[in-house]
Amino acid sequence: MPKSPGVIALIFGPQGLNMGKVKSLVKRDQGLLTELADYAEQTSEVESLIQELADAEQTGGGADAALQGFSSQYGVALPKLNSKASSNQQATTLLNALMPSAKAYDPLAPQSTQMQQSGGLAASVAGLFFGSPVGLAAGGTVLFENLKTVLFPGTEFRSAFAQSADKDDLGLCTKNQAFKPRTHIAYLWAYRVPGFKEPAASLAGASRLPLGAKSAVKLTAAEGSTVKELQRARDWRITPVDGGAAIPVTVSVAGAADTIEIDLSKINAKPGDYRLSAIWDWDPLAVAGTLHLQPPGDFSHVRLAPGEQDRLVEGHGTVKVKLTGTDFEFVEKAAVEKAVARPAQPPETTFELPLGAREGEQDSIEVTIDTSARGSYRLLLTQADKLTHEIPFTVLPPNPKITNLPLLVNVGEARRPLRLEGSGLERVEAVSSEAGAISGGAAKQSWAGEIQLRPNVAAGQTFPLVLRVKGLESPVTVPDAIEIVGPRPRISSARKSAPGNLSIELREDELPAGTTVGLVLMAANLHDTARPKLDLNCATGELRKPMSLAPDEQNGGASLSFAGPGALYLSFDPGTVGYPGCRLTAVIQVEPEGRSDPIELGSVMRVPRLDEFTLTTEQLGPATYAGQLKGRDLEMVEKAGWDAEHGLPVESIPAPVPGDPSEQKLRIALPWPAPAPHAPLFVWLRGEHDGRKTAVTY
Repeated sequence: MPKSPGVIALIFGPQGLNMGKVKSLVKRDQGLLTELADYAEQTSEVESLIQELADAEQTGGGADAALQGFSSQYGVALPKLNSKASSNQQATTLLNALMPSAKAYDPLAPQSTQMQQSGGLAASVAGLFFGSPVGLAAGGTVLFENLKTVLFPGTEFRSAFAQSADKDDLGLCTKNQAFKPRTHIAYLWAYRVPGFKEPAASLAGASRLPLGAKSAVKLTAAEGSTVKELQRARDWRITPVDGGAAIPVTVSVAGAADTIEIDLSKINAKPGDYRLSAIWDWDPLAVAGTLHLQPPGDFSHVRLAPGEQDRLVEGHGTVKVKLTGTDFEFVEKAAVEKAVARPAQPPETTFELPLGAREGEQDSIEVTIDTSARGSYRLLLTQADKLTHEIPFTVLPPNPKITNLPLLVNVGEARRPLRLEGSGLERVEAVSSEAGAISGGAAKQSWAGEIQLRPNVAAGQTFPLVLRVKGLESPVTVPDAIEIVGPRPRISSARKSAPGNLSIELREDELPAGTTVGLVLMAANLHDTARPKLDLNCATGELRKPMSLAPDEQNGGASLSFAGPGALYLSFDPGTVGYPGCRLTAVIQVEPEGRSDPIELGSVMRVPRLDEFTLTTEQLGPATYAGQLKGRDLEMVEKAGWDAEHGLPVESIPAPVPGDPSEQKLRIALPWPAPAPHAPLFVWLRGEHDGRKTAVTY
């Protein structure tokens, strides 16, 4: 149409109409046009009310909410309906409130028309207004009579009302009644075009929209305008600020009162700045402000920011971690799921943008992660284009813990063993310290290696340990983990004093069980305030009981005392520590310097005791005579002779002495004559190649 109309009327004659008379209707009878305008206004209001009620019935929103929307739109105070009344009673109440001065619901309805019965409130309003014998529309009777008798004799006019249909269509509704004989039927629908002035609106701040998605955009309406009025605008388009062809877009005005939705999912537009405009009636309508369009972030390079993985450790509670790698301003949702499972609806989590959503390019985002359980996970970030992107991450086990701290390292040693004990040490890939070079490797619950101290370290210094841990980006620093102490004690020699009551010769490394032995241990690095502790143990063989002694202490008959600077005197029975065959060792321990290297004291052995030797005149063979030994543990004697190289086997076994079971007698064979008067006897203990000189003589 060439200009904006005040009233639009549709007269439809299925059996034909005289177009000349229709033109006369609008050209000659101005009073009729006034009545038509009044009829159109009332019809438009009732149509709107019916539409609101029908929408409410379809969505289940309730009549009261629909009436509130209608009241705010038309400025009409409608009463609260009695939900227990019938639909027709409620409809009558509404129409009386809407048009209290009218005389008939439908100015065109014949007096014989019956009230429409319907269970729905919207249908009841339509039936009452467009098909009731009760008159409410002022001037409607004149309009009806003029149309019927003056312009269109022999024609029955029936009113129609419009309701929204699919897309931009209107459905015109009327009563379905039988035609009267010799009467043409014509339908009349009229609509008063609202006299809305062009609304003025502007973008509420900077509006950044993602290409390929629908976006809600907030607007600010000027005084006297509302954003909702923009739903009457058409032919929306965006135009590049720097010049170029306009691009049609779909804009809907719904939802929040200050928001429109712009659909960029089906357009081909380049990133950049655009103006938003539409057509209002026949005039252009511009929305003030600039839209900045750009594609959503490319998530192919999104990663946890440096150092953030180290915060994802089991037991750290709920932590916020930062991600980088793209522009995150269009992220709308975040969720977390385990890598081994894909639930239908993974639990959502919170996130924060530095500037806020769509407030400019933002190259980072903080997401809340629950670290209550270790394992592999996926972070799911959804942008405005509804595409979800997966970012894998891992909640690591707790960081390694070292329980044997501090580690004491002695000065004066080129290399020193280093052992870490605790939990999580199997994940330790490398250990370092400013104290010196460290090498080694991890076991299940420990880490073993050695340290080579720097030349300039001194006793009293402490150093941290730096652990390179699998899965962590940054090393774990353990403060004051290494303590430098003085040199360890060192046993330089051990001199033995054999007991004088032994009747058999002992060799250099033998310690007789059952006899008290004295030892002098010479030790270096025993400072004046040191109170050393001596530990006795077995290097090989079977241990009977470990023994630990401090100076001026006794333990099971053993004692330890100072014998001068750096000298310790030990008196003990070797048999109380180890069984025969035990290679007895001694270690000196001083706090905090630690333990010396062990020194071997000798082998614990059981030695027979020879109390008496008798050579008889009983001849056992050529130049061989019988002899007799008396003593203890004689079963150990395997041969006997007059020197260490020649001996005769012992054929008999020891016999207990009557009255004294601990004493034994052993019959032996000896060659004759003896090498010299009072020659000492030599015996071989079982398994030995050389004989031992004894204290008994012929």
